[in-house]
Amino acid sequence: MLVDPPMEQLLDKATCAYELAVLVSKRASQLVDGAQPMIPDSAANAVSLACREIAQGKVVCVEGVLKKNEYKVPLTKEAREAAAAERRAKEAQESYRRAAAEADVVTTEEEAPAEEAPAADDGFVVVEVEENTAE
Repeated sequence: MLVDPPMEQLLDKATCAYELAVLVSKRASQLVDGAQPMIPDSAANAVSLACREIAQGKVVCVEGVLKKNEYKVPLTKEAREAAAAERRAKEAQESYRRAAAEADVVTTEEEAPAEEAPAADDGFVVVEVEENTAE
């Protein structure tokens, strides 16, 4: 728990607790990456030093050029992998369609296509199976 500087003093430096957390984390990341401290202090860790710099007014939050509705939340690793897999599947499907068109293996005009349900992109393919009634 952070007691020096007090949280009340830090919350006055930002519009909300979330903004303060982002400011502290960005400054702490800069310090870890080799940025020079703005105050002569030997804090135990980068987060404490970042909080002390913010409390003394050496680091301030500057409003960005994005509006609040334009903020983008980064995707998780799983979401990025799922999106990449979906892209690859769509590319493979398109490649298959092109290859089928080149090989003339498309549905002939004689076969009347059955009533198609709206295609849902849920990762499944609907296949109609004809039953053999001749016994």
